[in-house]
Amino acid sequence: MKILVHFKSGFKQTFIVPKCMLALEFRNMAREIGGSIESIEFSLPPRRQSSISATEPRMEIVRLPEKR
Repeated sequence: MKILVHFKSGFKQTFIVPKCMLALEFRNMAREIGGSIESIEFSLPPRRQSSISATEPRMEIVRLPEKR
């Protein structure tokens, strides 16, 4: 899974992490690497189904606000 982290410093970093990694564990790791976090975007890969309709999105992005 690809995760894009926007840090409060303006720096952006994309991480590739296993799906089994806990979100809290990832957030702590990202904070250690880049400092305070502004937002985190999780990009889920497209589903591998042969019957995907044309209107169904192929990439889902979930934004989680930083807890203050």
